[in-house]
Amino acid sequence: MYFYFGEIAALAVCWLFYCEFRWVLERKMHKVCSNEFISKRCVTFSDKLFFTPVSGKVNFGLLYYINIVMFFAVLILSLLHLILGWSTWFQPFIRIVTTVFMIILGFTGAACSAGSSDEICTERNIADKKQIRMIQIGVFASEIIVVLMYLYIAWVYIP
Repeated sequence: MYFYFGEIAALAVCWLFYCEFRWVLERKMHKVCSNEFISKRCVTFSDKLFFTPVSGKVNFGLLYYINIVMFFAVLILSLLHLILGWSTWFQPFIRIVTTVFMIILGFTGAACSAGSSDEICTERNIADKKQIRMIQIGVFASEIIVVLMYLYIAWVYIP
């Protein structure tokens, strides 16, 4: 039972890492396109999720496809957790797949963390370079620590 709830918590963290990656795309889109242009083009839910109508103007390139692949991979992982996560037969498979996703999404999120912390500093009017660097290091380190904590809990703590 602990395994199931632990893996659900890890899944929630994977979704947070995906949302951080998606936020990078959204910030890039808002730098190039106006809100009016975006609201006219992105009407449906899938348009708002994947930015298909504006991806050509923003020039996402490979990031557009990575966004789609990451979303559906985490969605399939979520379904796998919810349907088969309680079964002791599938626990080793789920542990391995979740570990792979946690590492990939965690390091992707850590790579995106510098842009996220820049945005936070801009919104809070923080202009001191040392303080900005400390926030960037803190956000980066916290994301790496989350991945390492998952690895410890999933592979050492929970048998």
